[in-house]
Amino acid sequence: MHLDVYTLFIFELYILILLTGVMLFAWIGGRRDPTLGLMALMLAFATAGTQLSSMRSDVNDIIPVLFSNLLILLCYGIMWSAVRVFTGRRIILPGVFAGPLIWAFFCLSPDFYHSLSQRILLTSLLTAAYTLMTTVELWHVRRQLNVTFWPALPLSLFHAGFYLMRPVFDDGLPYAEMAGGHSSGFFAILIFEAILYAICLTFIILAMVYERGQLSYKLASLRDPLTGVGNRRAFLEFGNELIRKRKNCTLPLQLMLFDLDNFKKLNDQYGHAGGDSALIFFCSIVNSLLEKKDVFARIGGEEFACLTSQPKEQAIKLAETIRVRLAQSSQHNIPMTVSVGIAFSDLNQDTISHLLIQADHALYRAKSAGKNRIELS
Repeated sequence: MHLDVYTLFIFELYILILLTGVMLFAWIGGRRDPTLGLMALMLAFATAGTQLSSMRSDVNDIIPVLFSNLLILLCYGIMWSAVRVFTGRRIILPGVFAGPLIWAFFCLSPDFYHSLSQRILLTSLLTAAYTLMTTVELWHVRRQLNVTFWPALPLSLFHAGFYLMRPVFDDGLPYAEMAGGHSSGFFAILIFEAILYAICLTFIILAMVYERGQLSYKLASLRDPLTGVGNRRAFLEFGNELIRKRKNCTLPLQLMLFDLDNFKKLNDQYGHAGGDSALIFFCSIVNSLLEKKDVFARIGGEEFACLTSQPKEQAIKLAETIRVRLAQSSQHNIPMTVSVGIAFSDLNQDTISHLLIQADHALYRAKSAGKNRIELS
């Protein structure tokens, strides 16, 4: 089966226009995520570059040869930038335009411009370089990304490898077909690879952005908006997960329940702004003393809970350090103290609800005994 060059170009153009529309509507319909906006721009330039490329009637046409490749190389620079933005890094404009400028500079040489093999070699190397740079960006932040990014890695590596091999197999015959000759089979492979790459990349980026959006909504639902620490839902979810992970350990978990003393009086005296400031200040003290694996959350108005895997004696010492430091470091002359109830998990009774009930009983005793003290379950 033989497909002429113009049929292949029309099919590629149709796909690129469709993907541009999909990405543009995703960008407009979402939260104007800059990654989607850059990808829409990239696909639009790819469409324009492909259209210009299909206009060549002979190998010396300056617009199809110079500007089509310039636009396509710019696409790869924008794609690299889109991935950098997605991973939280800034756009490097000189890097974006380096490929197109290198291409334009070499085209100033008549020997290079009139050599199809040299042009194929340079565009292939620049395309592979941008694709590998995009792959490196994802690999560099793989531990920080909480989305499914791995399908992009083999796709990019294959695309880079394909273009590194292109100078070996591409004899430039498709351009002869435009002048009435016959195309090589490699040109059909080149077109279809470009189409498949564009389709796969578009939907992988869409999936990554969507997954990150869903994750941000989930994290927002687990965070107290005032203090920035977890809320009751987060404490129960992550606390139960920590308990499940430590079921086979001999070291039990300790739960500390904190309640700021006389908080209503503090609110009445200093207003809600003073009360909010006190809550934030208390959280900053606790966060500075906890280990990363500890679970800390605001589970009520002025009530906080912490689940720690530190040994019993160290947990008591930690609670005492928090209590003393808060009393000695009250903010803006606002007197602040905290009462603490500590519950120690029983390996036969490892549930958050059980620990909360025990810690709450101990906290009640601390309040009844005069506040600003620690009681054990």
